[in-house]
Amino acid sequence: MISIVVVHYSELGTKGNNRRMFENKLAEDIRGRLAPRHAGKVRVESARVIVELAAGHDPREVRAGLDQVSGVAWYAFGQLFPWSPAAPGEDLIEAAALDQVRAHPEAKTFKIFARRSAKTYPLTSGDICRQLGTFIVDKTGLAVNLDDHDLAIHVEVLAKEICVFSSRTEGLRGLPRGSSGSMLCLFSGGIDSPVAAWLMMCRGATVHLLHFHPFRTAEDVRESKIFALHRVLRGTDPTSKLYLVPFDRYQVAAALRVPTEYETVFFRRFMFRAAEELARAEGLKAIVTGDSLGQVASQTLENLTAAQTELSVPVFQPVIAYDKDSIVRLARKIGTYEPSLPPYKDCCSLLAKKPKTKASTSLVRRLETDLNVAALVTDSLRSTEVWDGTFLKPWTPHLTKNDGEAVISPSLEKQPA
Repeated sequence: MISIVVVHYSELGTKGNNRRMFENKLAEDIRGRLAPRHAGKVRVESARVIVELAAGHDPREVRAGLDQVSGVAWYAFGQLFPWSPAAPGEDLIEAAALDQVRAHPEAKTFKIFARRSAKTYPLTSGDICRQLGTFIVDKTGLAVNLDDHDLAIHVEVLAKEICVFSSRTEGLRGLPRGSSGSMLCLFSGGIDSPVAAWLMMCRGATVHLLHFHPFRTAEDVRESKIFALHRVLRGTDPTSKLYLVPFDRYQVAAALRVPTEYETVFFRRFMFRAAEELARAEGLKAIVTGDSLGQVASQTLENLTAAQTELSVPVFQPVIAYDKDSIVRLARKIGTYEPSLPPYKDCCSLLAKKPKTKASTSLVRRLETDLNVAALVTDSLRSTEVWDGTFLKPWTPHLTKNDGEAVISPSLEKQPA
């Protein structure tokens, strides 16, 4: 028998002809986290992922890895062995089931769950439950309790193999990493934006973070909570990058041109424009924010509309209907709450104390004519640095002109400097 982890998914089963792509993404993420130290083969088999555990694997580290994998409905440690019509393997089923009982000495009652993906197996699911249940009672003295049992033993008959396991552990669910495209999250370092980024990661999106900082260089941010939060989120998506943009140029230009009560809306418009251009240059398909409707002045319906109007990429707001307590509970669960608490001069702390709560989009447009946002965005993005989890380096846009010269975005080139 081979020691395994059997991994089940939920909504991937509804993907029709695209299901194989999602299954492969899920197996790829699991393989990347566990192989080769803890896992040998990782394969998709009969609507589940089978992880063959390596000799000397650490179950705690296997659990820690799987707990971070989006797309997992549940997983369980167990055993795997082959079967054939000539050798159905009832004795191996019994031996594996006894191993599960021995691993749970506290159990007094049990129930057998049997499932056949291979209908050619000579025993029905009911036959397996009755025969194996009788065997367990005779060998161990445990009592059968179908409604309130201490131990659930699962037997899954696949095309050529049988899995026996117990003690299922709930996973993150959602969709596998990398199956829903790439996005850019406006990241302040507060409680809300890390939760928003994590929620989109659990929907299969690759989420990179965009932070606007008040320092001369991104090196000054390195020891702050921004990097600490990024490390936590990279547990869910190890490919996530952190883009760091200075906003000093905008702050100087806006000081003389933006009415005090409109500072918040104007700065958010600047951030969205910068995010839009960076996303287009990197081939990212959407912007994510941690906005919660009505939570603060900048998140009224009118101010959200004024800040986001005229964008060419969609904006996703996964916590828009959450109250603060709900966001905090989720932040505690995913490990971003405590790292969010240390004081930090984020961009929000430097804005107006009494902002306009119902900004008129048309008025904001008129006032903005004196503030060349396009030029400020271009200038700020040229000073952007990116942290990939290992190195901090100047950002180089992926989009280029025909002659090979790097640009921020074609749309900004049309604006006056």
